[in-house]
This record gives sequence, structure tokens and C-alpha cells, in this order.
Amino acid sequence: MHICFVCREYLPSKRGGGIATYIRGVAQGLCSLKQNVTVICASDDTHQESQYKDGDINVIRLSGGDFIIPSVEKDTLLRKFRIFYRFKSYRKKLRDTVLTLKNVDIIEVAEYGAEGLYLENIGIPVVTRLHTPMLMDHYTFKKMAFGKQTWKFWWQGLQEFKCIKQAQYITSCSTSLKEWTVKELNIVADKIKIIYNPIRIEHSLSPTPQYGSPLKDNHRYEILYVGTICDWKGVGDLCEAINILANKGLQIRLTMIGKQGSFSETLKGKYKKMAWFNMKGFTPREEVMQMYTQADIVCFPSWWENFPMVCLEAMSQGAIVLGSNSGGMSEIIEDNESGFLIEPHNISGLAAKIGQILQLSEKEKLSISQNAKQRIKNEFSMETIMIQQISYYKEVINDYKRQNIINGKQK
Repeated sequence: MHICFVCREYLPSKRGGGIATYIRGVAQGLCSLKQNVTVICASDDTHQESQYKDGDINVIRLSGGDFIIPSVEKDTLLRKFRIFYRFKSYRKKLRDTVLTLKNVDIIEVAEYGAEGLYLENIGIPVVTRLHTPMLMDHYTFKKMAFGKQTWKFWWQGLQEFKCIKQAQYITSCSTSLKEWTVKELNIVADKIKIIYNPIRIEHSLSPTPQYGSPLKDNHRYEILYVGTICDWKGVGDLCEAINILANKGLQIRLTMIGKQGSFSETLKGKYKKMAWFNMKGFTPREEVMQMYTQADIVCFPSWWENFPMVCLEAMSQGAIVLGSNSGGMSEIIEDNESGFLIEPHNISGLAAKIGQILQLSEKEKLSISQNAKQRIKNEFSMETIMIQQISYYKEVINDYKRQNIINGKQK
């Protein structure tokens, strides 16, 4: 089977995030099962084009993308409006590039960025993958309203909704996102297939967690956060909770790793003089995976989260994870068995829960750690999810052929 991924980002990339990680992992997993995979994405500077092999994956990077990475290109006034004057031409270029490939059986495209807008009706079945639409409001969990904060990406967000509504086949990596899409966009529930994001279990570095020492110096407990430093990820709430515990005399430190921006500067201005405050910039993946095994708690207190890869990664290392029960993490973590769940927007509750977890016996911690690793292996391993993914692709291909016969489009 020849599978073509059309995506906004692919590793390595300076704009690479969760979608880039997902695409590369799934592409590698499919190739390991003898599937033929091509990835079509944009180059970081939007000018250079290239074709190369990433292991067994065929990668095509196109020029003419509609986004800007300030560290790569100067953010001029004209480029601020690139989304409008390049939107249509770039998506047609994506379509034309797909049509140059030989024997493509199926296409998967993210809803994010509306890059599948011109991929329907080209004679190849298209699966639209839900990651998180840009007009989802992480504060209210409804569609964002037009306003000062949303006008810049409002039009593109509407194009995403158009892609979702015109899609014949849709997958979601969480039940939570599926339910949101059904409710807010009036999509028929049976149209959306749940296929969780997978993780490679072989990245596990330690048979048992090593709570502490390499991360610690003059403090007793280490709390770790990995992800974008922004308000809706609950990082501000986490800082407040840690400050409460520190003021009670607990020898504790919060280490935060992830992409920084204006909110991270706000946190630095408020807490940088606190002994417990430790915000780091870019950290190599290998080092992060090791840090998971050394932290006492890995905390993800997002107000809403789709299906975070960092949660899967941390649990695969045997970390004790405390996550929000709003969104996809409640589908990953079994509360009090393979980790812990907390209500979002509850700073005092978060502080109390962290304190309770820190008081667990070593036997209790080990049980949670082992359960976490086993759950990831049983439910979210690359092998398990790839079998589901290939099976679904085959169903889509067969259904597409049947529909073409019914509609008289196939001889």
C-alpha cells in the first residue's frame, strides 16, 4: 500500500510540533510493516525545495508555503499577509504534487492549516486527521468568536472547518476531540474513527524510575513540566500550586521545558527570584526522556488537551504523571492506577494533589510506575496502533472503490 501524508510540518523542522512528531512516528511505523510512505510538506524558509529519503520514507519539501518562521525569515508587513495571497496557490501545489506520484492508494492530511482543501475528488481516498482545529477555544471549549485576538487566523480557521465538513473519512486521536467536532461542527458521529496516537516503546530507558538525584541539588522533590509554556496549558496554575507548597516549607523545584513566548516572560517576571522556579529552553529529546525517569511527578495541568504525546512519553518511562481530566488525558491515564487526574482551574486542589502524591510510599510509587508502562505498551504501542491504522486504511480504500462503482465513476 502506498500512503501519502500531506502535512504542515515534518521533523526536523523549526516549526515542528505535535503534528510533525506524529507524522514521522506513524510513517516510520508503517514503513516497518512494509508499507510505502511519502510525506509532502513545506520547507521552513518556504523558498527551497528538496526531495530525499528519511530512512524508508520518501520526503518532498515544497516552496511557496503560507506561514512564516521568524527565526528563518524576516517577518515583514507583506509576509504577515502571506496566508491570504499564498493560500490557494500552495494548496493547489500540494494537489498537483500528489498527482505526480505513482500508485498512491490513500492520502492522510491534517485538518490543521486546511491543506486538504483541494485534495477531494482527485481519484484517491482522503482521510482527514483531527489534531486540534485552530478555532477551538481552549478556555470555553467552543468555537472561537471573531474578535481582536482571533481575526488574524479566523479566515484560515473557517477553511479548516470547511475541510472537515467536506471530508468523507475522518479520524481523531481522542474521543474528546471527536465529541467536540460532532457537537460544534454538526458532523455525524459514525463518520469519525478513533485511532489513538502511537508511541515507540523501545525508547524506554529505565526498567524502574530513578526518582531524583541527577535533577536535584539543594531540594528534595522535583516536579517536571514538558510542553509549550502558555496559559491554557495550565502552567500558570502549576506555578501557583508549587509556590503554595514552597511557602509551606516543602523543598521543591519546578522544571519547565518547552517553547517559550510572551506568557513565559510573564512567569519569569513573577517567579524568577523564587528558588523553586527553573525554566529551561530547548532540551534534546534524549535528555527529556531521561528527565522523565528522574522527576518525582511529571505534571500536565492543561485546561483542555487533545491527546498529548508528552503524556505517553512520560508514562512509557514509568514516570508518575498528574494530568488534567479535561480532554484526552483522561483516556490515557487511569486515575489512581496508572497515574493521577486533576480538575483544571483548581490551584489549591492541584497543590494538595501534588502534596499527596509526594507522600506515597516507594511501594505505591513503583506500582503506579509499572502500571503506567504496561498501559502504554498494551494500548498505545506503535505495533498495536499500526495494525488498527492499516486495517482502517484498507476499509477506506475498499469503501471508496464501492462508492465509485455505485456512482458510475469506475469502469
